[in-house]
Amino acid sequence: MTWPVRLPVDLDPDGETARRWVSEELGKDDYYDGRSLFQRIMQWLEDLFQRLFGGGPSAGSVPGVSPIVTALVVALVLGLLALLLTRIRAERHTVQSGESVLGDLDLSAVQFRDRGEAALRERRWGDAVVEFTRAIAREAADRTLLTEAPSLTAHEVGGQLAPVFPDHAARIAPAMDLFDAVRYGRYAATEADAREVAALATALRSAKPVLTGVTP
Repeated sequence: MTWPVRLPVDLDPDGETARRWVSEELGKDDYYDGRSLFQRIMQWLEDLFQRLFGGGPSAGSVPGVSPIVTALVVALVLGLLALLLTRIRAERHTVQSGESVLGDLDLSAVQFRDRGEAALRERRWGDAVVEFTRAIAREAADRTLLTEAPSLTAHEVGGQLAPVFPDHAARIAPAMDLFDAVRYGRYAATEADAREVAALATALRSAKPVLTGVTP
């Protein structure tokens, strides 16, 4: 790779400008030699740090680039890499290790539904998904359809409710998966998602549970 890296040193870059500079630099033909994007980024960082902190007369600076601009670019790249690693770890977070649906929230099913309706009106689709899922869990707990309700994860709530409401089993599991996806930031719920969970909460309220050996 040919040095120096030419950056517009007459500018004080904002975040978007710095990202564009990095993208342009990594888009040069010098980097396209069959390596993956990650490998190219790491090579670029290695070369940059060698210029900054390696030996020789140019150590501590990149020719043609102010130290402040160079530091900003390095910080930006490291920040983007850290963000990427954080998102990867979040994706690997399993449903079983998730938090309980109800937790320490001492609210009634009516209160959860009210919160869900408010979220719908304000177009906060993710919050609506969460609140209506909690309404489902609280309603089921009040009807003694769940065991150890306060500690149950969404996956566990779904596992207990699906056999009790077989006519709605195909809708229960996706709703519980959606709760986890929204809570862990893996997914941005849509209006259709929110209204589906709201409709499921309404349907389960009036549905007759199928109980084996127990009188409803």
